[in-house]
Amino acid sequence: MTTQISIIDDNESILTTLSLQFQTQGYSTITFECPQKALEYHAKKPADAYIIDMRMPKLTGFQFYKRLCETQKTDRLPAIYLTGVDNIEEQALKNTTIGDFILKPYSFKILLARLERVITYFTSKEKNKPFKVGNLEILEDQIMVRWFGNDIETTKREFAMINLLGRRPQVVFSRNQLLDICYGEDIVLVDRNIDSHIKRLRKKFRKANPRIKFDRIKTHYGTGYSWNPKSVNV
Repeated sequence: MTTQISIIDDNESILTTLSLQFQTQGYSTITFECPQKALEYHAKKPADAYIIDMRMPKLTGFQFYKRLCETQKTDRLPAIYLTGVDNIEEQALKNTTIGDFILKPYSFKILLARLERVITYFTSKEKNKPFKVGNLEILEDQIMVRWFGNDIETTKREFAMINLLGRRPQVVFSRNQLLDICYGEDIVLVDRNIDSHIKRLRKKFRKANPRIKFDRIKTHYGTGYSWNPKSVNV
């Protein structure tokens, strides 16, 4: 099932832009200019993750998030604040139960990477359940990958990469997006580091099953990489 993101912001232009950007990355989206309407909707139909503007009329992002948690009977939900706050408020944000926050102005690349991390963190309870796409199995609790039933030992960064690609088949991720997932946006590296990781991963998959031609990690020249299963069984 496609992951749904709810975007709550009183700026219509931001809603439209973010909605389109996330849809191109394989997500479904729902948007709200009015936080109260968002609360009413999500009381019955929770989203998988939320992006919340902190400064909105009638309800601040803090207030909205607190009430959203109350409607869903939890103390924490996968969410990201969009905020232009100063350093004092930034420190206060770090002490909230929000999943993450990002300061304006921001790049969509970083927002997407942070969202992936938040979603992964909040779905950690499901880590003992292997995720399967064709003959690829991803076991998050063991940081392990299986290919045609054969275990593949990966580094944490290699696992982070294949976990992202495998869970979003046919979605193209740029080298910079993969760098953010594997290393974090604060570390300065060249995008060719990702090419080296991909080369090692391909070698490990070929070794796991030499009889099968491994061509699932597709190179999109000038763009990045994607996981492309041939069918549900292969």
